Amino acid sequence: MDRAFLEELGLTVAEGGGTTEATLSLKGGKAVNPLTKAVIDEVLFSVTGDRLVYLGPPALVGGQPISLAYLPKGAKLENTVVQTFKDHLFQLERRSKELSSIGVPPSVDEETLTLSAELERDGLKVQISANRAGQFRVSKAWDHGGELNVGTETAPFELSEFREKGALLDFVFSIFSDVGAPPPPPPQKSTESGLRIAAGTIPFVELLTVFGEASLPTRSPMEMVCELKVRGEILRFAAARVQGRTFRGLLAGPKGKIWADRFELDDFPGVREQVAKATGVPIDEVEVIF
Repeated sequence: MDRAFLEELGLTVAEGGGTTEATLSLKGGKAVNPLTKAVIDEVLFSVTGDRLVYLGPPALVGGQPISLAYLPKGAKLENTVVQTFKDHLFQLERRSKELSSIGVPPSVDEETLTLSAELERDGLKVQISANRAGQFRVSKAWDHGGELNVGTETAPFELSEFREKGALLDFVFSIFSDVGAPPPPPPQKSTESGLRIAAGTIPFVELLTVFGEASLPTRSPMEMVCELKVRGEILRFAAARVQGRTFRGLLAGPKGKIWADRFELDDFPGVREQVAKATGVPIDEVEVIF
């Protein structure tokens, strides 16, 4: 990127060692850390091609890089930076409220303004963190105190798809289904069809019998779980309602997640059919056991 062009944007440019860095001074106290009340008056970038990548301060690192090729003519770079920061604060507040609404306490780092939360089940603890765009991913995990290697490429997910804490837990912990979690409690009874049902759970056929003439409101949460045996291996299917007739499904086994996706109720082929498709086995080898 041409040095003169960068300086016209108000950047102070420093070159050396094959890298180019640029500093932008912010005026007027437009960017303030809401937790520390510190005014952000200077931003450091790495110049990569025609993009400015945030290097500092920590509260801005990870923000969407600025593409100078698409910067509107006459636009002030300072205004773009301040708007990027405000967008992050909006996501921070929005996602914090979503976590609280399902009973998960949010945590925000004062310096980096990174939003995270910890989930725990049966000795396995997982930390989920949000990026600047508000998407979450698993950032850390511990099995009975020992840290697990989760890598850096865990898939992001949309928090708003989970209307209940239980659905979020099922989704996140399915990634680590091969560690930590003990098997489910033994079945307590059987239905007329021979399916084994654990104490406290309710088969949907019973709900249909009792509430068959009622309907489910558009935004009411709904979650279903089912255990199946496929060629001697126990798999767990779960589906959580997003809204209306849209659901998010998940299939996991001893080695972790097998399938996860959103689907429309009208297009879903059925649990056994979907499991057969996801595992690549004939449907007659898929047995519902719970």
